[in-house]
Amino acid sequence: MKKIGISLCLGLFVISCGNDTQKVESVGTVDVVEIPFTKEGELEFINANGEAFHKINIEIAETNNERARGLMDRSSMEDGNGMLFIFGDDEVRKHTFYMKNTRIPLDIMYFSADSTLINIARNAQPGADSEMSPGGTVAAAKENSKFVVEINGGLSEKLGMVEGETKIRWTRN
Repeated sequence: MKKIGISLCLGLFVISCGNDTQKVESVGTVDVVEIPFTKEGELEFINANGEAFHKINIEIAETNNERARGLMDRSSMEDGNGMLFIFGDDEVRKHTFYMKNTRIPLDIMYFSADSTLINIARNAQPGADSEMSPGGTVAAAKENSKFVVEINGGLSEKLGMVEGETKIRWTRN
């Protein structure tokens, strides 16, 4: 009787293992997530004379989850759009950003607490994983930053952003 019970249990185990293997092999394709841009405000870039020289629509990332998600799962972004990351006073530091699951090249601009441009990680590449960006992490701000703005890669140079001079100001919708 014991032999029949053990044989029955062993048989059920083999059958259940076979079913698990079939489930894994029959999994369908993964859907690609695409997050649309949602305008939450406007941001102006200000020159050394205090004059606005370019304006963009922005999404605002100020919670840990919003900042972690950033511009991931976007296949494109119009040049008139960008993302503003806002950090609390207790979070001001030399921030670094992660590009591993980002699909579009970005200029990542780090700004001080007084909104002055510190430095730019220019044309940071999607899925970057190199000596300069191990694991997809982009070079950090050279100094402590409170704000970070991401725009399309190469755009900061076209617009004439100047480290140590360019400032930002923004409004929410």
